[in-house]
Parts: sequence; C-alpha cells; structure tokens
Amino acid sequence: MFIFFFTWAGLGRKTRHVRVTNALEGGSTLTVNCRSEDDDIGIQVLQPQDSFEFHFKPTFIGITRFYCSFQLPDASIHWFDVYNHWRDGRDCSECYWVIRDGGPCMFNWDNQQYDICYKWS
Repeated sequence: MFIFFFTWAGLGRKTRHVRVTNALEGGSTLTVNCRSEDDDIGIQVLQPQDSFEFHFKPTFIGITRFYCSFQLPDASIHWFDVYNHWRDGRDCSECYWVIRDGGPCMFNWDNQQYDICYKWS
C-alpha cells in the first residue's frame, strides 16, 4: 500500500505539458490567467485558434493543481482546473484543452477528439 501511494502520487514525477487553445465562436478573444499554489503563468490573451503552453513536474506528494480564469467576450469570468493531479495524474502527461463557449474540452487520446467536456459552473 505504501509503495503504491508514492508511485501513483508522483514519485516518478514525469513532466506534464498543458496546452490551452481558444476555440470560442465568432472569432472572439479569450483572456486566460493560470496559476498553481507555487507558480503564476501570467495573463495570456488568445486570438481565435491561438494557444499557449506550459509544463511542470507534479509535486512529490501528488497534489499539484493548475487552475485558470477564463474571461469570455461578454466579460463573464469562469474558473477551471486545467490540471488536477487526482483527476489527471495517471492519464494526462499531455493535457490539451480547447476552450469553447459552453466550457473546456480535453483532448481524448483514445479517439483523437476533444470530447472530454465540462460545463462552466
């Protein structure tokens, strides 16, 4: 049990890559600000179909979380975790997201589609 926890929680600590792409309808600009407890990626202004990327190594104890604010054209702001170790740690070494009007969608490596979607809360 002890060995399993540390192996799953990030003892290997593979580098994770996150990409966020603006897929809003109508050619709209998207403003994104991502951070973790330790790092602030900074504000990114994405034109239609533009992307930005960052990479990191999860913490030793496996609690890494990167969350982002997304400001949509109507000035509404939504928050979403683009990386949460408990959700993504085992399956997501390359976490690619498109941001749509209804919410973010993650790339599904099994079927090569952005079909793992979440609604804005």
